[in-house]
Amino acid sequence: MRSNKELAYRYDLYVVPYWRDSFDQMVMKHVEIPRRGSILHVNCATGGLAIELATSLGSRGDVVATDAQAERLALALAKAAVKKLSNIFFLEKNPTDLGLEDDAFDLVVGDAVLMRSEDIEGMLAEMVRLTEIDATVALFMLTHGSFGEVFSWLWEALHHCQLDGYTPQVEALINEHQTTTQAQEMLRRQGLSHVHSFTERREMDFASAQELLESPLIEDYFLDHWLDFLPDVVARQQVRGKMAEIIDRERKEEYVEISVKASLLVGRSQ
Repeated sequence: MRSNKELAYRYDLYVVPYWRDSFDQMVMKHVEIPRRGSILHVNCATGGLAIELATSLGSRGDVVATDAQAERLALALAKAAVKKLSNIFFLEKNPTDLGLEDDAFDLVVGDAVLMRSEDIEGMLAEMVRLTEIDATVALFMLTHGSFGEVFSWLWEALHHCQLDGYTPQVEALINEHQTTTQAQEMLRRQGLSHVHSFTERREMDFASAQELLESPLIEDYFLDHWLDFLPDVVARQQVRGKMAEIIDRERKEEYVEISVKASLLVGRSQ
């Protein structure tokens, strides 16, 4: 089992350039960044977007960036130090209980891409609480239709392993990600107005099933969750092995491709 420090370095080296940067750039592309004031970034991970926001603000404002893992924040702090930024502050905080002052920020951005679906609205409620009246809340997350290829392989693997009784759990995984309509309604339920969304389909290529299943993104953040419903370690290893066979059989000499729907939800506090 990897330590949090190793996971943080793997995240920064492999997940950020391959995955996280594209989500961050959706914020810079679609969200109006205040020219001055205070910005909060929830789940800042290793700090890329928070540092970009602080650089944009300069002496006109500051950025508070939070993450639940101290090891990620240590990397973020080191990056900010290299850039000699004095207007960014990193805090180790639970995203659903940040413990900060109400109505304190002119923009709040949250990353829910790697969060379990049942925790997302709790984080959003905290984000709304901390946003000034008529300021912007921006939340990026995965929406319905993500990882469809993976769930198809998982379904087939269960059948080959004579574990058809677990196929309803695969359907639950498919439906775990909200549609954009459901996500927009979640923002309205939390009191936001002028709600809108931007969705981009992202495709990721892997040279083999092994490369896919052992990639830092999939192995560290998704695979255990996808197989967690199986009864024991033996069953999980069996199904994982069968998935690898199916993936390599289907790809033949081509790259294996999986896709996600990356959505940025934006609203204004009231």
